[in-house]
Amino acid sequence: MLRLIPLLWRRLEFALVTCIAALGAGLVLLRVASYRPSMGWDAVNYITVVRNLLAGDGLVGLSSNPLVFWPPLYPAMLAGGGLFGLDPSAVAGPLNAVIFGLTVLVAGWWLRCHLHSRFLWLWGCVSIALALPLAEIASEAMSESAFILFVTLALTQIDAHLGGGKRASLIRAAMFSALACLTRYMGAAVILAVVPLLLLAARVAPREKMKRIAVYTLIAAAPVGLWMLRNYLLVGSPTGARDMGFYSFGFIVAEAVRLAVNDWWLVGLTAPVLLALVMAACHAFHRLSQRKRDAPVASDVAWGPLRVCGGFALAYLTLLVAAMMSGGTWDGLQWRFLAPVYVPFLLTALLLLDGTLRYVRKTLAAVLMSVLSLQVAWLVVLHDREIRLWNAGVRQGYLAPRWRHSESVQYLREAALTGAIVSKALTVTSLYADSPVRHYALPCEPDRLRSALSVALGSGEVHVLYFSDWRGECSRQQHDDLGRALSRSPLLELVAELADGTLYRLRERESLESRPAMFRSSDAPVVDESFAAFFNQSHGRRLPGEPWRWEKGGDSDG
Repeated sequence: MLRLIPLLWRRLEFALVTCIAALGAGLVLLRVASYRPSMGWDAVNYITVVRNLLAGDGLVGLSSNPLVFWPPLYPAMLAGGGLFGLDPSAVAGPLNAVIFGLTVLVAGWWLRCHLHSRFLWLWGCVSIALALPLAEIASEAMSESAFILFVTLALTQIDAHLGGGKRASLIRAAMFSALACLTRYMGAAVILAVVPLLLLAARVAPREKMKRIAVYTLIAAAPVGLWMLRNYLLVGSPTGARDMGFYSFGFIVAEAVRLAVNDWWLVGLTAPVLLALVMAACHAFHRLSQRKRDAPVASDVAWGPLRVCGGFALAYLTLLVAAMMSGGTWDGLQWRFLAPVYVPFLLTALLLLDGTLRYVRKTLAAVLMSVLSLQVAWLVVLHDREIRLWNAGVRQGYLAPRWRHSESVQYLREAALTGAIVSKALTVTSLYADSPVRHYALPCEPDRLRSALSVALGSGEVHVLYFSDWRGECSRQQHDDLGRALSRSPLLELVAELADGTLYRLRERESLESRPAMFRSSDAPVVDESFAAFFNQSHGRRLPGEPWRWEKGGDSDG
């Protein structure tokens, strides 16, 4: 009977972590209850890829570009709902909520395996479930939540393997690493962190180390390697065309400091990490000053998971800085890019606190627990505020009320257009068009309109949607000039004038093709000399900058 008590207690602890994980998933569902997950440009691209995949058009995103900029796993996960007739925008919210709940469960049980203080363990579980950056990511239809889950699973398994686990834990770590790489290319940071850990493993023969590294690397890197080979054969680049880097190292550090003092990070992560570092430094100074040689050293802190978390954080942040400086990302340093190190940093802080808490006075320990409890209460207040904002339609991006209630969007949904739609807000047209139609970007410069329409010609009938109250990335002058150019273009005919936009249709497919020139000069053209040429009167537009030269032809009548 006494033997059953530890087993029952362990199951009770697992049930408690499961309830906390369900709490985190429930908070995400409360955010997306009214408007579904937030839709930015990346999210709409994922949704477009899934819709095209389910329609049989393959892995094609916005502007009919093949999916190469991101790996394919997250779109494949969203496409699973399509087998049951669900739209990917409806699948993303519940899917990300479940993924976030699993992340809390895995990270919480990982904490349980290494922390002696049950208070710190429960506080860590609740802090992850209430982590605003992680909940914010889970409330968007993007791949970061799945990436964080696979990274956490990979780190737990490599920690188990280095702690004396069997080869099966290494295989599982490699599989989760492969899934992380197939979710985001930054998953390579897991491989870059694990290989040195395997190389420095104690009490393992060099030949066995090389064998483990080879097995892990092959399983972890082969799937994404095949995907990158496919990309190279398709577009000539393993990860798609990237801009030249324009972020300096100093700018990246300044942005990281700005994010670290943000309310979300300061309350949820930065303060505990700084507190842990201060307490660890004070404890180390005390140990050195008192010279307590008989005090336990190895059992103070669980160094195994600290090495795993530190190795991944170092590899990930180094890879992130390199990507920003080399053009791998042009969005600046956003909080979602730093979110994958949230759980490793928090675990590191709790391990340091756990190692020093047993050596401090009980009064100080009680003060620490009170402060951490107040922090959890403040996180609850912040969550309540964010849930209200989400349900008010403030955080939804292209699913916000201004787009959902737009007259142009409503007309677009009811018209059931076919062929192609050229729009300055191709993310909006792609998200709300129910009919199978290709979406292309309308340029800000009026003189590029003709080429933009030519690109869309291969998809059938071409429509142009101009949002009068949304400029996108265009300047106000470009926006106004584009509106005038569309209204005066002989290539387009008006279909509908709406409260917030205008819909045009391309008159004829042949109108974009070259036409014989008609001379407007009284002088006869001279052989081998340039002259001014115009289109015929049915399409009366000049061709600026085109080199025209008169040549004598044998079949010409003059």
